[in-house]
Amino acid sequence: MADPITFDSCINSLDGHSKSKGKLDYPCGSLQLGSGQQTALWEDRCDSGIGSMNEKDEEVLQEIRELSLADKAEAAQSWKDFVSEDGDTFLHLAIIHTASDIVFQILNNTQDGDQYLHHQNNLKQTPMHLAVITQQPEMLYSLLWAAGDLGLRDIHGNSPLHIACEMNLFSCVKTISDFCTRHDIRNLLDSKNYNGLTCLHLAVKNRLHKMVKDLIQLGADINAQEPSSGRTALHFAVEEQDAEMVSLLVRCGADPNVLMYNGCTPYHLTLGRDNSRIQTELINVTDPSLRIMWEEEQVWDSESSDWEVPFSYDDCAIGGFPLRC
Repeated sequence: MADPITFDSCINSLDGHSKSKGKLDYPCGSLQLGSGQQTALWEDRCDSGIGSMNEKDEEVLQEIRELSLADKAEAAQSWKDFVSEDGDTFLHLAIIHTASDIVFQILNNTQDGDQYLHHQNNLKQTPMHLAVITQQPEMLYSLLWAAGDLGLRDIHGNSPLHIACEMNLFSCVKTISDFCTRHDIRNLLDSKNYNGLTCLHLAVKNRLHKMVKDLIQLGADINAQEPSSGRTALHFAVEEQDAEMVSLLVRCGADPNVLMYNGCTPYHLTLGRDNSRIQTELINVTDPSLRIMWEEEQVWDSESSDWEVPFSYDDCAIGGFPLRC
């Protein structure tokens, strides 16, 4: 049982954070994005804060200031009932405003596995999502020890690990991997977001070479295919025209002969693109039988009678007038 404490000074501290910062405007990891992209990505993922409270929420905040956990049991739990207009609990807000003292007090006064720790805001973000987004691995570690659920997804289907990989946050990836068993970390790495992308796919698409190497060492499936068209990490690397990534993936054992659902190997995706280095590297490792997508006899000849398709409809009309064929 945690020692009775008061939230008075902590809530004042949190209120101070909100007055000085208002809406959040944090950088988004070490991704090399333009300022507009950074702001858009951050606002999409973390559009919360006490600065956006309405009048009713301010009344609740005043009650929390006056609340002592030494009071009667039903009053001591009322801070758990607070939810902002963005769906954030006080735990969400404390993490957003990097108020670690409040976070640790909340964790000390919740049971391991308490559903409060798993609450998702309007963007379906859990406290662990926000700990990653705000780049606080120590806070993430504390939430993991409190039995936070790494499998919960945000509005885009991203787990906290997806976000850490996309944002190039090695400390957060290490915190998660050190805490999980090898089996659990592989399951997280192989899980797909709502766009069908694994953590490795996101790292490849963002050209994060060291992150890609680390994820492969952790056991990520290098040949996993996304479900919409069957692209692997190697296909994505070719689409990004990232020659170094292509070389890295080939060295790490990526299969150059995996076919997309339309029959394309990564080598086929080099055709019509400028980077001859990628094309040369892939043609040397691609099965010769797969280098040509279609045999000559399968290509239609426009002069052949087979090209002509008889028009079998005689009742077509446009604007009420019959179409003459």
